[in-house]
Amino acid sequence: MGRAEKQALAAMFGLFGFGVMTLGPRMPDIKYNLGVSNGTFGVLLSSGSIGALISLLTMGHIVHRIGVRSVLVFSTIMMYGTLAIMVHLHNPVIYLILNLMCGASWSSYHIAVNAQAFHRQKDSGQTIIPFMHGFWTAGALGSAIVASLVAQTIPITWHVDTLVTVDFILTMFVIYLLRDVLLQGREITDSDGVVTLKDMAKSFKIDWFISIAVLCSQTLETMLGTWGSIFAREEIGVNASLAVLPYIFFMGGMIFGRISFGSLSKHWSEQWLIRIFPLVGGLTFAIFMYTGYLISKNHQFLGFVIVDFAFLVGGVGISFLGPLFLAIAGRRSDRPSGVIVAEIGALNQFLNFAAQVVLAWTIHLIGLPMMLVIPALMLAAVTFFAAAGKA
Repeated sequence: MGRAEKQALAAMFGLFGFGVMTLGPRMPDIKYNLGVSNGTFGVLLSSGSIGALISLLTMGHIVHRIGVRSVLVFSTIMMYGTLAIMVHLHNPVIYLILNLMCGASWSSYHIAVNAQAFHRQKDSGQTIIPFMHGFWTAGALGSAIVASLVAQTIPITWHVDTLVTVDFILTMFVIYLLRDVLLQGREITDSDGVVTLKDMAKSFKIDWFISIAVLCSQTLETMLGTWGSIFAREEIGVNASLAVLPYIFFMGGMIFGRISFGSLSKHWSEQWLIRIFPLVGGLTFAIFMYTGYLISKNHQFLGFVIVDFAFLVGGVGISFLGPLFLAIAGRRSDRPSGVIVAEIGALNQFLNFAAQVVLAWTIHLIGLPMMLVIPALMLAAVTFFAAAGKA
């Protein structure tokens, strides 16, 4: 695998992270435009998980027929097209439909670009998946930083429309650069992480232990992507630009944790890492986030600093759990890794949808700050799944 190809593929991941996370930091503006309650807003956003699930169940067959390039082009057009339209909407029903389409296109792009990366990793013998996912995280972090710089002065429509247009043009250009190496349908195998619904149905088997562990380890990240900026803006009372900072600290913590995982795994076992990191990350987030919220009522700056610290530690605690549990799932089964990943992905899209809806409506009963404690405790509970790792 040449350097130019590796850089171009990394750019695909980075642009993906930058573009698809554009709306995350501006969720307070989206919620205001739609004029809905927290519970209704949570239901609207969770429709993206349904779209992603539909894509996950059908895209394997489509990629096998038309190849990676066609899927990437179609997904890019739909994904950035829906993002550009959604920031102009005031009708919740239309937003729900477009968010479902956006979730489906996001999942399609994810499946196609990861299939390309897995295949090239296998052909080249180079371990490139962590590198590629690191670029995705860096892109998402860059998107949050841009939002922090412009949220106070530039309307959401100008901000998002400009960024997704630039991201769309650059993505299509990189797809063109990779046109000769992007996989044809006949070249794709189960080991590339692309599985048809028919293949999945033949041997569908739920590993509940790992599936629940993945759900508990990912729910906090999902909820903070939606509610982090809303929490800072509505509950702490900071301005639109500062409201993005907690999420930036969270993503920074995730990057630090993933970078450090290689060296940490040389000194401590998987079981120790799974036992300690989510426990410390989850409890620290819950305690410091809620403490910062209470302090902010009388000392806003101090409370906000404490909240930022909570988000940072939470990001470190969650950083490597998802990829690690998928690797563990592969070791626990004698079936192709692509089938296992597809099964866990499909089940967790459904579980994630249910969790988002329940937690969003929980806000009406206990408030947003206390609701965020729940996914933090779910993260801490991952410590009980440590037995799955290597001793």
